[in-house]
Amino acid sequence: MITIRQIAQEAGVSKSTVSRYLNDGYVSEETAEKIKLVIEKYNYVPNEFARTLKSDKSNFIGVIIPRIDSPSAMSMLDGINRTAREEGYQILISNTDLAVEREIESIYSLMQNKVAGIILIATEITPQHLEAQEAISVPILFIGQNHADVFSVNHDNYAAGKKLASHLLSFNHQTVTYIGVTENDYSIGVERKRGIRETFQEAGVSVTEVMSTFRTKDNYYLALDLLKKPRSTLYICATDNMAMGFYRAAHELGLMVGKDISLAGFGGYAFSEFLTPPLTTMDFHHELVGETAAFNLFAQIQGRDIARESIIAVTFLKRDSVVDNA
Repeated sequence: MITIRQIAQEAGVSKSTVSRYLNDGYVSEETAEKIKLVIEKYNYVPNEFARTLKSDKSNFIGVIIPRIDSPSAMSMLDGINRTAREEGYQILISNTDLAVEREIESIYSLMQNKVAGIILIATEITPQHLEAQEAISVPILFIGQNHADVFSVNHDNYAAGKKLASHLLSFNHQTVTYIGVTENDYSIGVERKRGIRETFQEAGVSVTEVMSTFRTKDNYYLALDLLKKPRSTLYICATDNMAMGFYRAAHELGLMVGKDISLAGFGGYAFSEFLTPPLTTMDFHHELVGETAAFNLFAQIQGRDIARESIIAVTFLKRDSVVDNA
């Protein structure tokens, strides 16, 4: 690829003159025409990121994700990226692999790379997150967690848990196991679980709670142990990704989901309708979450007022993985 130095040499001008032309600075019409002809000859495309580092104005936003293999994060990225392009921005992605300390590092790193704003798909909000927010000079918006001192896009996870449990009660299961995650993740580890537990308990059904991780493989091994001698007829996983591990384990143990055991999840991930049988779940509309987060971040960048917290509604998807136990 041709460089600015080579463009300057072929056009017979200085490197600084080419830089002024590329950055909309003043050059004479005659000089501009010479530079333009060379650029068109070689199909030169300026390095937007390099230009951003030298400029006070950035056309990049940073997006911090918890895992590259997370279906929900990828769907949110789709929504963020689509909205960013409509606004004339590009995204820089930082993956933390579920490490809170890397979330903090990424905030400072993206700031050093002069992004216009940051969207963080957070696993939790710690004092260090709040300290970083105060220390940087660009807006930051959190997805998936809420706090009085931050701007966020989230779901009402307690209400989502209650809504799923209310629908599942009609299937008459009296033995229920909920597979959750660490309570450090307040939205999913505490609120979602509380909505499930309280709704079943109000109906006189006790819920056995088991701790796991978000990773499909971990839940596969967990399910191999839990399903050898199933003590529940209904298993509810905190995410669809976790439920997928249970499908594999059930198949290997000779159990049929939707017949021998019932299984439900949260998320509405695209793959969930292609499992056999399709997974009963709550659709969290993750692309809309991403779009809303990007829209709100750009409003902050432009100095417009937005709500401190935006809540995205969820939808119950009744499928064939839960059978009536009457």
